[in-house]
Amino acid sequence: MFSGTELEKSALRQLEELAPSEQRLAVCAYGPSVYGKSGDYAGQDILVICEEYPNALRAHRRITNGSETRFLVAERSLIESDVRKGTLGDFLTETLIYPYRPITNQVYLENLGLEAKARTVEEETKDLVIEYGEMCRGLVAEPEFFGLSRMRKRARVFLPSMDQYLRLLETSVREQNIAVLRESFKKAILTLKGDIIELHEDQATIPDSTIDRWVAKRSSEQVVNILRQSRQTFYSYLTRGRAIYPNLDLLAREIYRPLRVGLEMEVAGTEPEDPKNYLYLRTAEGLASLNERASLEDVISELRPGLPVTISPLAGVLNEVFLVTTGKESFVAKKFTDWHSFKWFTLNLVSFGSKFFAVSGKARMSNEYGVNRYLAKRGLKVPRIMHVNMKERILLESYISGTPLVDVMIRTMTKAALSKSQYELAESLGETLAQIHAVGVSIGDSKPENFVAGDGDIYVVDLEQAGKRGDYAWDIAELLFYTGHYSASATPTRGLTEMVQGFIQGYARKGDAAELKRAAGVKYVKVFSLWTSTSIILEISKMLRKAH
Repeated sequence: MFSGTELEKSALRQLEELAPSEQRLAVCAYGPSVYGKSGDYAGQDILVICEEYPNALRAHRRITNGSETRFLVAERSLIESDVRKGTLGDFLTETLIYPYRPITNQVYLENLGLEAKARTVEEETKDLVIEYGEMCRGLVAEPEFFGLSRMRKRARVFLPSMDQYLRLLETSVREQNIAVLRESFKKAILTLKGDIIELHEDQATIPDSTIDRWVAKRSSEQVVNILRQSRQTFYSYLTRGRAIYPNLDLLAREIYRPLRVGLEMEVAGTEPEDPKNYLYLRTAEGLASLNERASLEDVISELRPGLPVTISPLAGVLNEVFLVTTGKESFVAKKFTDWHSFKWFTLNLVSFGSKFFAVSGKARMSNEYGVNRYLAKRGLKVPRIMHVNMKERILLESYISGTPLVDVMIRTMTKAALSKSQYELAESLGETLAQIHAVGVSIGDSKPENFVAGDGDIYVVDLEQAGKRGDYAWDIAELLFYTGHYSASATPTRGLTEMVQGFIQGYARKGDAAELKRAAGVKYVKVFSLWTSTSIILEISKMLRKAH
């Protein structure tokens, strides 16, 4: 490996015949010769940027004193277009994402490198929202994640990059390279000025506004994301081929090395470091690694060391839900399995046009975690999230001791009239749902089983179908119409009508009465007519239509 001074003198002498000094805008060393293990990489890689270059982009090799220098000469307009738009599949951009060493015009290279990294951060942030959805509301990323994630993605589809990625993270140079990435990507994040991502105490978080924007068009963005990555890979190979392969013999030699590295990795059973090791989720107990692999028992033992732990089934046939007791504390552990039962196929079918239920365990866990954090930050009552295990799809929450709303509602239906406290509880439930809607959240599955009255407040304890925006009228309709099916009478009781009236008054006090009227619509009525008697549904609908 040349020292910086030797490299500069040697490179500039050799460059005169390829790109005279009056044409050159900037020169830098890149690749494993800069960041790799000393003596482990033959020769040097030099990027030369010219104001104008007849060939636009061309690779050249020169041998000096037995050492090979590989020049990649590019026209300014070409590399700037690739940095800003990825027009060459990031073939040139990649040289500025990895650590590099400026030789001439350091300021220009640093500014161009910041642009490359800023676009990388924006695209990787969008990919995180596409993958994790609502869960991004509590996501924390170390700045180096964005560079490592982009490098690893490219390495897995663009074979020449795999060798570079492995050399970057070789044990003897890993910490030094990670530190360089961390500092350079911190600067790139700051250039985005909080519009896409924010930096607090050297950790990156995604603003709710960014998540709202991309979650809303998540399905279409997933398609665009796949097409973008495929296009970038194709253009990278095409650009490399045009720049480097003047004949088939050289093409074979260039392709052989990365193929051999990939084959050796498969034989050895090794896999490049996962960038998700640099992602975390916020909990009441601190940050939890997104790549957490510990068992539930191990997590509890770590949270509350030295205390006996008991785990027993709590409730639920769709999720595995457990009551965890340690010392005098209780927690609820939810394991989010995928729903493939006939019941949920049927429910989605009968509610088609009114509501679609998420069945993926990952999507439901993302909703539960993300919306919980969103509501908690806005003062709504939800369980505290104690730990997250994304790999096992386990969420550990504080246990809310209190009275399930479903028990209260069942009791009110048998009453000739509600007591003052029971009526006030119905009003409080209406106010709570209106406040949730007021901050832009729909619960999605608002059965009374998903609310608990405790400590003078109403808690929402199940948010796995929740999300931003959504259908507020559905929440109202499900809560009232579905509750009606618990009545032992086929006709409305006074207790039922007073409970509905209390709810309506509470909701109208804090929310939009128009949503109450919408909840009386035919498309909601037809769904719940499968569970609740017609006379009860008609009475609740009449009361909703009169709301003001």
